[in-house]
Amino acid sequence: MSWLRPVDRWLCNEVLPHKHAYIGLARRLTRNAEAANDIVQDVYAEVLQGDTWKTARDPKAFVLRIVYCRSINWVNRQKIIPLHPLPEYEGMSYADFEPNAFDRLSGREELEAVLEILADMPTRCRQVITMRRIEELPPREIARRLGIDMVTVRRHMARGVAILSERLGQRGSPRVIESVDDGDISSSKVE
Repeated sequence: MSWLRPVDRWLCNEVLPHKHAYIGLARRLTRNAEAANDIVQDVYAEVLQGDTWKTARDPKAFVLRIVYCRSINWVNRQKIIPLHPLPEYEGMSYADFEPNAFDRLSGREELEAVLEILADMPTRCRQVITMRRIEELPPREIARRLGIDMVTVRRHMARGVAILSERLGQRGSPRVIESVDDGDISSSKVE
């Protein structure tokens, strides 16, 4: 069958043999056989349209993940409060939650950038940022260990966060805006 595309061969050889698992998962989640069949067919169409199938290391887990998400969306759209608990996807043994190569590489690059900025920071700022963000110590403990008061800890934290935010912004990384509230720091990412 030379007219088959690589994605068609992949679907026939790697995905379709597990059809019963996909339909079974969709039926368990939706409690509706017709909806389950529709969801699985929609997932097949979605997989055939894109190039994401090329990156799937475990085709069965890849398709099950999509079926799970589509089924949950279907249940939510029905505005029905199910009388049965939905299974947690994280508990399923065939899930693949590893980050892809791009995520790993960009994460490493961001970590290297942060470590480089930390190395150039004033000593006290670096100590406070490291104790608070890496060692996850409360501000009172940081003040006790460094022999400074809480206000000074907050000032060093704010200064360190400002330095990190400014220098990461100069590198083209997403800026991290952080605020100091009662000695604790909360953050939100801004693109």
